[in-house]
Amino acid sequence: MSEIIQIKVGKMDNFLYIISARASFVVIDPSWGFEKIKEYSLKTSKKLSAVLLTHGHFDHSNDIDKLAKEYGVDIYMSNEDSEFVDLKYDFKSLSDVKELNIDGIRIKVLSTPGHTPGSVCYLYENNIFTGDTLFCKACGRVDLPKSDPEEMRKSLLKLSSLSNDTVVWPGHDYNGFKTTIGEEKENNIFLKTASFRDEFLSIVL
Repeated sequence: MSEIIQIKVGKMDNFLYIISARASFVVIDPSWGFEKIKEYSLKTSKKLSAVLLTHGHFDHSNDIDKLAKEYGVDIYMSNEDSEFVDLKYDFKSLSDVKELNIDGIRIKVLSTPGHTPGSVCYLYENNIFTGDTLFCKACGRVDLPKSDPEEMRKSLLKLSSLSNDTVVWPGHDYNGFKTTIGEEKENNIFLKTASFRDEFLSIVL
């Protein structure tokens, strides 16, 4: 029996996620959540098996060195985003990885560049963890160094092809803490216009 736990951390309305299985758990985007993660591990006696990053920006990766030092845990992220992270420990590259199996927790890796060159989303069962690619009624910024609006458009089209009932867990509490692909296809102007290149670019920039 698995469980998804959403925890808001830091001053930027970040969400970190715990996917918990019978004896272990993985963390997505630990941000400023080291103490929360440690508290959860002690409370449940479960083992932290891996840390997954949707992308390398500091507000999603802030506590990875602490976690690597405390738990000796593997850190997964894309090679393309490693330049954003001052990591003192080795990491496992997600380049060309389509699926992870971490202590029986099977997670599909979807490459979704745009906000950063190496942004990914994680699909677990009927849940997608979208980092800064897709929010409730919004998408991630594409005016930052190494951002790419055309790549964001393609990534949003990829997400829109998922089942309408797929639950979306965003990286920030912008306009809401949870949504679905179907709701976003109906209400998210960026997802609605992603099929129309010129219109999309005119509103995203």
